[in-house]
Amino acid sequence: MFIFIVSLLLSTALAVTGSLTFWKVDQPYEFYIPIVLFLAGYLASIIIWWIVIWCFGRVYSNKKIYTKPSKWAKFWLNQGLKWLMMHARISIKVIGKNKVPNKPFLLVCNHRSRFDPMTLIPTLGKKQIAFISKESNFKIPLFAKFMRGCCYLAIDRSDPLQSLEIMKRASDLISNGYSSVCVYPEGTRQTGEILGEFHEGVFNIALRAKCPIVVVTTTGTETVAKLAPFRKSRVKINILGVLDYSYLEGKTAKAISDKVHSIMKQNLERALA
Repeated sequence: MFIFIVSLLLSTALAVTGSLTFWKVDQPYEFYIPIVLFLAGYLASIIIWWIVIWCFGRVYSNKKIYTKPSKWAKFWLNQGLKWLMMHARISIKVIGKNKVPNKPFLLVCNHRSRFDPMTLIPTLGKKQIAFISKESNFKIPLFAKFMRGCCYLAIDRSDPLQSLEIMKRASDLISNGYSSVCVYPEGTRQTGEILGEFHEGVFNIALRAKCPIVVVTTTGTETVAKLAPFRKSRVKINILGVLDYSYLEGKTAKAISDKVHSIMKQNLERALA
C-alpha cells in the first residue's frame, strides 16, 4: 500500500533523526521521545497525503461526463480506499478471483452495506471497473471526483429516462473496451432478507454490450460500521462464476435476472446458515 508504506518510512525517519538531533534521548526514561516523534510524523504524513489527494482530485469535475476512465483517478481512489480499509481493520477474503475474465464484463453483486463497493474496489484494483451508484454517493468528500474520473455513473432511480441513459452509457463503456461495470441489482441495501428482489433492467447492459456477467456475493460488510476500528471485521467476497454471452444471447433480462438471483441466493443461504 503506497500511502501507508511512505507514511511509515517518513515517520520512522523522523523518529530516528529527531531523537538523535533536536530532541535527543539522553536518559533511559526518555524512551517515549522516538515514540512521540513517530506518532507525530505518521499523523502529519497522513494529513499531507489527504491534502495531496484533495489537490489531485480537483483535476476532475463533478459536472463533466467522462467517457473514458482515468488511470490516475483509479490509482488514487484505490490507494485511499486501501488506507481506509486497513485502518478500519477490515480483513478481506476473496474466493474465485481467477474466474474473472480479462475482457470487460458486467459485475453483479448483492448489497448489504455501504462498505460493499469500498471493499470490492481495491480487491479488484487491477481491473478497471465503473460502479453505478446513487447520486448522494457522488458527494463524498475527496473520493467523489475520483469516482467521476473513473467513469462511475450516478443514477437517479426516480427518473426512468435518466436511468435508461445511464444503462446506455454503462453498456458503451463495456462495448468500447474502456471499463467493466458493477451494479447492485437490488437497488438498495438489504438489512432483513438474505437477498432482495432484483431490478431486471440492469441486465440489459450485458445484452446490449454483448458481454459476460460475473456473479459475486459479499458477506460480512454489514458488521464493519459496528466493529471498526476497535475490532476486526471479516469480509468474504465470493466470485461464484461467469455467465458467458453465449448463454445470455436470446434470453430476456427477466430470465437472466432470475438465474443470477437463484445462484446468489443459494450461495448466501449456505454462507449465512
